Amino acid sequence: MMVLDRAATILDCLDHYAATQPEAPAYTFIGHKDEDRQVLSYGELQRRACAYAAVLKQAGLAQRNVLLLFPTGLDFVIAFFACAYAQAVPIPANLARNSHHYTRLGQIVKNAGAVAVLTVAELRASVAEGLAADLAFHCEPPASASASPVLERPGPEQLAFIQYTSGSTGVPKGVMIRHGQLIANERAIQSVSRLDEGFVGAGWLPQFHDMGLIGALLQPIALGGHYLFMAPMHFLQRPLRWLSLLSQSRAVATAAPNFALALCVQAEMDERSAAQLDLSALRILFCGAEPVSATVLEQFEAKFARCGLRPGTVVPCYGLAEATLIVSGGTTTDGLRSLDVEGKALVSCGPAVRDHRVAIVDPESRAVLADGQTGEVWFAGPSVAAGYWANAEASAATFAATTACGQGPWMRTGDLGLLHGGALYIAGRIKELIILRGRNLHPHDLEASLREALPALAKAAVAVFAVEDGGPSRVVACIEFPRRDRAAAGLDFPRLCREARAVLMSAHEVRLEGIVFLYQGGIPRTSSGKVQRHLCAARYLDGSLEDHRLLLHSTRLSVPSCLEAIAP
Repeated sequence: MMVLDRAATILDCLDHYAATQPEAPAYTFIGHKDEDRQVLSYGELQRRACAYAAVLKQAGLAQRNVLLLFPTGLDFVIAFFACAYAQAVPIPANLARNSHHYTRLGQIVKNAGAVAVLTVAELRASVAEGLAADLAFHCEPPASASASPVLERPGPEQLAFIQYTSGSTGVPKGVMIRHGQLIANERAIQSVSRLDEGFVGAGWLPQFHDMGLIGALLQPIALGGHYLFMAPMHFLQRPLRWLSLLSQSRAVATAAPNFALALCVQAEMDERSAAQLDLSALRILFCGAEPVSATVLEQFEAKFARCGLRPGTVVPCYGLAEATLIVSGGTTTDGLRSLDVEGKALVSCGPAVRDHRVAIVDPESRAVLADGQTGEVWFAGPSVAAGYWANAEASAATFAATTACGQGPWMRTGDLGLLHGGALYIAGRIKELIILRGRNLHPHDLEASLREALPALAKAAVAVFAVEDGGPSRVVACIEFPRRDRAAAGLDFPRLCREARAVLMSAHEVRLEGIVFLYQGGIPRTSSGKVQRHLCAARYLDGSLEDHRLLLHSTRLSVPSCLEAIAP
């Protein structure tokens, strides 16, 4: 039996490995250069976290909510575990880069009633100015400690942290994760990965995001492993650096969203680079956090097969913050990786994780649907979060659902999907459905058609959404080019508009009534990189989407001119 199997909290795992392998590396942070490395052992992690916890307890922060604002690195890890040892409730958050980000942070602070900020000294002044709130700041965790102070450990029913997500109105909602729910999800992840104690993992995912925090940073601690990581920006600047890290470290596990695989597929790789890349040690690459493309999956595996990447190493999975993290993943007995549903290839996200259940339910009648029928994905099990902080109405609607036959409670995901052969296939978001004349259209389908039919969009991000301003819904596309793609400025945009309209009319009988072309940074996204289509629509209507600093071209059309433009 592994330590994880009998642990009540993640601290049980850290305490065990700090005692049995104190000199073993827990984390290695890699800076701008590959040789710029900072290593934190299990013993040092526990000592420094406990010493910091003593400071937090003395400051009266036990049972209080505190904001964690750190650049990527070991300071965040120490602060997170310090909060656990102090029984404070950490709120991991992304560092603000502009006034919009500080507005969101301010909403989080207000909703959570946060009383303190943990950060680094060099950020204190800018964070204090940006938040403009009465908060205590703690910026100097002890550099070392000779021994760990005696601290009472939290129980499984106590809050481990609050994960804020973007609500449908743009107002963040705080998902409350208890220690018992966290450790249950760590067990669920291991049940899919089958990783052994002491495994080596590597990656770049944001430390404040659920996939990066729970799946990347905490899973190694749960299993006494070693996690090597870099900042997300370093991956974005050079995607193949991630794969080089996997090769150099002989990592057996990693995780990334679909867009990361797409960037690696697009990245240029000469014969010499390919020969130096050895991915034969990699046993699992979890792919989640956004819809997984069957095409991207195939292209990634085909491109890196010559580097030792084995078939089946990439494992699509599905999860969300309200489930702590993972809901489903792995392979099924039928061996299917994708399923054709109404002409669309849906990727298998595997069966529900161990000790949990998934049901597909009609969101209106709440009737449980049969295999092969599309409905809302409902989830139940020990990983389901405790609810939303200070939001009883939303908590009841999401976490206390019952089916028409009285089964419950279930957690409603807000995602559309179906079950086939025991595996879950995700079809899209209910709230992102585009409804035109009684037809339900998934934005992902329209976006995929544009990307596949128009070579000029090969490196572009595409967001299709509906806008409503008192009349019928209108479909608009926002197309975002990388800043480094200066050739984008020379495109024939009027022609590209005509082609885009023709594609959607031909493939989906959809009239595209507006197109905005932007440089990178124009499409609103969550902290994890997900496109926020509802914000795209709101900003399109108020004109702020067409930011002159990023705007390449914009076309707004009436229905007649749109029909004229796409007529044969």
